[in-house]
Amino acid sequence: MVSAFIKLMGDGETDPDVLAAIWDIFMIWVVMSVVILIAPLLILYIVRRSILKEAFLFEIGGLSLFTPFWFALATELSGDSWLQVLLAGVEGLPFLGPGGSIIGGRVDSVLLIPTFIMLPLLGVLILRPSFIRRKTSAAGPTKPVPAEPKPDTEGESIEVEMPGVAAPVADEKSMTKLRNLLIEIGAPDGIIKGIIGAGIATVEDLVGTGPDQLATMIGADKKTADALLMAAQKKVWFGGI
Repeated sequence: MVSAFIKLMGDGETDPDVLAAIWDIFMIWVVMSVVILIAPLLILYIVRRSILKEAFLFEIGGLSLFTPFWFALATELSGDSWLQVLLAGVEGLPFLGPGGSIIGGRVDSVLLIPTFIMLPLLGVLILRPSFIRRKTSAAGPTKPVPAEPKPDTEGESIEVEMPGVAAPVADEKSMTKLRNLLIEIGAPDGIIKGIIGAGIATVEDLVGTGPDQLATMIGADKKTADALLMAAQKKVWFGGI
């Protein structure tokens, strides 16, 4: 949307200095867009690495699915027909030029049309719950190899600690947030009590739990646990859309 307004700023403008300033504004917005996309993944990498791959798949799937619609809306807002732009090609996209400079390039319809056809299909494929579950469960976190214990003549047990992994601390705010989420997705009272009683203390703990583990915790079948988990993840990531 911002790029559409930046384009409107340059319509009918012929002054080279003004056009150069508008191009600089556009480049700043491109950099900001990249930062907006990368920042959540960096934060998750630092604070909750266990769901980083799942968040990455959601982000890539969402971009693939909605980019053609954003393009059409932004084009219409800028005063051009999205169909005409799609057939004629796009001008002014930033590309790396000679000497490392950023120059405005062109993408022809030969590449643009197939790309916009494939992107929604790719987005639907990636956002399928079964695809995300398969990709995130197939490459679970690697367990550290414990050091070989030394012989213990006194029979004392040796506990292998996992550095950087701490049990979640439940507080009133996190428990209320978790309970409200479960109520919103229609979870019965028995399941809500079972989830909280199993030690799941936060919304993040719930969406990061596998269906098999959740089914064991609440004493339900895997199908019920899987449906509950998918509903919770959809509510957290998409706000219930």
